[in-house]
Amino acid sequence: MIDPSVRAVLRSKYSIRRFFAIFGALLLILLLLLWLITTSSMPASLRDASTNFLGNFAATVAIFLCTYAFYIFVTSPELRNAEVIPLRNVEIGDEIIDLPQGASDYWFWGRTGSYFRTAVLPRLDSLARAERKRIKLRIIVPDPDREGSAELYKSFKKGLGEDADNNTLAANVILTIATSVATVLRNPYLSIEIGLCASVPVLRFDISTSGVLITRDAKDLPAILTNSGNPFFEMFKDALENELSQSRKIRWDDSVGPPLEGQELDPEFLDSISGLPRVNQEILKAASAIQAGASHRYAG
Repeated sequence: MIDPSVRAVLRSKYSIRRFFAIFGALLLILLLLLWLITTSSMPASLRDASTNFLGNFAATVAIFLCTYAFYIFVTSPELRNAEVIPLRNVEIGDEIIDLPQGASDYWFWGRTGSYFRTAVLPRLDSLARAERKRIKLRIIVPDPDREGSAELYKSFKKGLGEDADNNTLAANVILTIATSVATVLRNPYLSIEIGLCASVPVLRFDISTSGVLITRDAKDLPAILTNSGNPFFEMFKDALENELSQSRKIRWDDSVGPPLEGQELDPEFLDSISGLPRVNQEILKAASAIQAGASHRYAG
């Protein structure tokens, strides 16, 4: 990994100009000194020592200039600005919480959005209120009504050593949708677009204006964090936008007042949301248990 201070020099236009100006001037001074010494009448031993020292010094400076010029020539500004940082599993929770800071847009694509609705969404809500800043959210979660999705999610959960049945996916997705819609209705600075995708993703994507965090839904696996303003960021963002455009959209009546805190699963409120997955009493019971349940694996 390159030290952040060195990386800042490598990618700053101001620093690049200063580097070439200073080292170019230094090389010219060294060459001028070499010419003066070689044409002078000083003792041969002193002249040889001076020319060897200055010649090696000038060659080193020239190598620096040529190497850096080649780096600038072959590397686009976008790639010079790119930072791809591996994260240990214990660092993921903090990075997910920090990602919304300063965001004007936020994208999420994951299996059910359980940590999104319990940690990230409240963070975005509080930031939007505190900064009086409009934030647009885009959420993609699996469609539980798609054949095989509920069974696949159950197998994923059991593989992680967590309890699940065929209603777990639907209960989580409905809770995430209801919580997200209720939060947006309570906060005029937030807007949201929600889509149900056809597959159950293996990876979780959190994207904000400042960067991308990609994780796998397991406790002990690392993650990747990259900053914005580079081809990697645009590539991941385009993937989410493309998935969202093909997803089944969730819509709701903005004129309906938001439910009380903790009452997001109220049947009347759910009836105001169109496009929800299938809802029955078993699924609502499971969703209520999740809402009052244990902490997420990323928490703490």
